[in-house]
Amino acid sequence: MRKLSALLVIAALVVGSVLRADVKLGEIFTDRAVLQRGPATAVFGTADAGEAVTVGVASATANAVADAEGRWLLRINLNDIGPGPHSMTVKGAKNEIVLQDILVGQVWLCSGQSNMQFGLVSALGGSDEIAQVSNDLLRTFNVSCVGAAEPAKVLKGSGWQHTIPANRSRTAVGYYFARELQRELNEPVGYINASWGGSSIESWLQPETAAVLSADARADWEKILDDLEQYPVRLEKFKQDVAAWEKQYDRADRESTGMPADDAWKAVNLNKLPGNGAGWLRAVLELKEKDVAGNGSFNFRYSGVPGKLYCNGQLVREHSLATIATNANTWAGIDKKHLQPGKNIIAYRYFRPAGDFRLNIELRTATGIVKPKWEHGMEYSFAANAEADKSYPRIATRPVANKTPTYLYNGMIAPLKPYTLAGVIWYQGETNAGKARWYLEHTEQLVSQWREHFKHSELPFYWCQLANYMAKVDKPSSSCAWADLRGAQTAAQRIPYTGQAVLIDVGESGDIHPLDKETPGKRLAAMALNDVYGKTRPSRGPQATSAVLTDGKIAVSFENLEGGLVARELPAQHPIALVDNRFADLKRNAPGGTLEGFAVQGGDDQWQWADAVIVGDKVIVDASKVTAPKALAYGWENNPTCNLYNKAGFPAVPFKLALP
Repeated sequence: MRKLSALLVIAALVVGSVLRADVKLGEIFTDRAVLQRGPATAVFGTADAGEAVTVGVASATANAVADAEGRWLLRINLNDIGPGPHSMTVKGAKNEIVLQDILVGQVWLCSGQSNMQFGLVSALGGSDEIAQVSNDLLRTFNVSCVGAAEPAKVLKGSGWQHTIPANRSRTAVGYYFARELQRELNEPVGYINASWGGSSIESWLQPETAAVLSADARADWEKILDDLEQYPVRLEKFKQDVAAWEKQYDRADRESTGMPADDAWKAVNLNKLPGNGAGWLRAVLELKEKDVAGNGSFNFRYSGVPGKLYCNGQLVREHSLATIATNANTWAGIDKKHLQPGKNIIAYRYFRPAGDFRLNIELRTATGIVKPKWEHGMEYSFAANAEADKSYPRIATRPVANKTPTYLYNGMIAPLKPYTLAGVIWYQGETNAGKARWYLEHTEQLVSQWREHFKHSELPFYWCQLANYMAKVDKPSSSCAWADLRGAQTAAQRIPYTGQAVLIDVGESGDIHPLDKETPGKRLAAMALNDVYGKTRPSRGPQATSAVLTDGKIAVSFENLEGGLVARELPAQHPIALVDNRFADLKRNAPGGTLEGFAVQGGDDQWQWADAVIVGDKVIVDASKVTAPKALAYGWENNPTCNLYNKAGFPAVPFKLALP
């Protein structure tokens, strides 16, 4: 009996020790982390309910007790701690954690869509920056692209890393912003990259947002969520419709006979590929050792076209109708084991049983975008049938995480809470072009929610205004999707402790991802250094405050003159795509003045380009070409030609003003 009792006691002790949880830190806390300098820097994690936790960084210490759910949070005074490196200790009743190489400085969150996500290695001058710079006082944490229906409790990411070379494929804008801060402040800067290409602003908002939106914005929000809920039903119907269509017209895919013979390949226009059968695309890549250092990527924009991707004869990816429906813009990684220095053959077999289609393809290596020459060959063809082409079932597209309201907030921002930040930089809006009418209220919600989330009511928030993009136009228009979105971004500056970097001079008409990422980073940094850190300096471009019409002339007044207004000399050409060095001649629309980009609306509602000149601190616009002028605009095009700056080098903010 005594022996049995002893065994029971031992068993109880063993069970107790197993059930007792170790103290843990939140996933954002790793070796090499940068902690925000301040009197109340948050440190948090999990432990047993009621367990006491002590955190020490150099001479600073703080204590906490885990709550009933086992979560603990403390705030430690790091104001008087040097930059480091330090060790950080976390002690509980059972275990101790020691993190090494911890720095104390400034921490900024970088978020948005692809132009924020865009990697340093692919940016203009990025490779040279990587080769030349080694700065241990710059650290980065990359949050994994994760969407979730409910707020996540676990953060997925890279851990803190030295910014170079780890930042090769990560945010270039964030890097240049952090670099400028570190140079000026002479202290460590950490920047957290939580961005996802193609994301909508709605995906970064909290679930509670819908209740406070305007009626039409809420209806759009709810439609996306309804489409997501109904997607399984629509996908199944789509599959059935395709099967029935293939049977009706005898157009099911036949067994592959392999790639066409060498003499069957021809140059091809990817904007008009032949359908009605199975075809092949082929490209030869000449790669260097550095090109294959990481995994390559292959980006498709599908038109309901399943297929198989081959690299050097090996099948590496296969896409069915279901995967295409799930994501019409799919990144298919090519493992480096399939790539080699020298000659590589990329081939894609597609099956398109209906008519001609478009396939947008993008290839990336470890060093950047590659645009090879594509060849095409048909494997087999069906007889043309206009009725079959017309009746081909329309693909059932699933709302994707990066465009689904709340999903990116839930997966990527919620689990960061409540890491202490100095501020946020934001580059997003391309996906919301066409929905500008709701962008202002979405931005107001975003800033308010994130400030509450990170427990900082005055959290600085700076964004990039959309860069110039798409074709230049000969005549001004009353409304353009990108110009209207820029207008909403400008209006959002009414939110306290915010600002925008104007980028209408860094874009490319043929590339939504302009390669110049240093200019955005520097302009964002200028605002932060001036507003947050008291480094008094010019930080913004001229912004119109009023326009007065007198005798056919419009006098425009500005703020943020910063030494005065200047008209920059216009270049002879403008960039189409810097990635392959394409330019086009630049046409002046108003050669009668020194300024470009001004337009006047007459009583007939038509807009006309207008000559304009600088006179002192004002711009004088000639409105004589229109009858009964009623509005004035500057830079109000998707891709405007503009040259008004202040002497500090910041471009004027696009605007549209009614004339009194």
